[in-house]
Amino acid sequence: MAKRFRVDWDSYLDLFHAERPGVTDHVLSLALNGHHTPYRWLARTVSARATTVLDLACGGGTLTRELERPGRTVIGIDASAAELDLARRRGPGPWVRGDALRLPFADESLDAVVSSMGMVVIQPTSRLLAEVARVLRPGGMLAFVAPTVRPVSPSDVVLGANLTRRLRTLPRFPGPLEFTDFAATLRSHGLQKIEDGRERYRVTIRSRADAEMMISALYLPATSPARTDAAIAYLEAEVRDHGKVELPIPMRRIVALK
Repeated sequence: MAKRFRVDWDSYLDLFHAERPGVTDHVLSLALNGHHTPYRWLARTVSARATTVLDLACGGGTLTRELERPGRTVIGIDASAAELDLARRRGPGPWVRGDALRLPFADESLDAVVSSMGMVVIQPTSRLLAEVARVLRPGGMLAFVAPTVRPVSPSDVVLGANLTRRLRTLPRFPGPLEFTDFAATLRSHGLQKIEDGRERYRVTIRSRADAEMMISALYLPATSPARTDAAIAYLEAEVRDHGKVELPIPMRRIVALK
């Protein structure tokens, strides 16, 4: 049996975001369900009464800006200097470089913590949730979106299989895509799950440049350049034959209260 490739996720993520700052923001900003993106879907969970909000693993700050409103302070925190440099060029912040497992905030000081992708990237989940629970005020809210495995259509499955055959792997994350018994995990940290929903977003590919952007946004730690080139060439051929390709991005949104 072949030995499973072990990923040094800290090193991989540091290099990925240093070389490609903003790529995740760009893809999720293009991902649509009707007229809204995953960022808009997540931002809608935050009460108008929340005046101090933390965007955890903020990347280039797209969600942070989505959360802004008069009378509210939205703080973006990320471990990547390159992502934060991009965020600073796009808006005033405040932006904080820090470790999500050691949040530089006082106990019970925040009204809401939100995160796009952070829950499947920052590990271990138990330590992350302990920190979130620590900094949330009583009645405060945690909300996050993360990629998941459903909903998908039959045509999505065919498209995914064709891409996987060329990449010879699925995109990977440090954490699991499906949160098993997550309500119990939240309760163990003093958080009560109040919502668990799923939506199917799509990114429309119309050119080779779009295909290159999409593939470059995937975490593929064990994939060679030749395999990524094959996946890009496949998408380019599909665009040539059909005019466009709609790549599915199933997302899950979980909301919990302290």
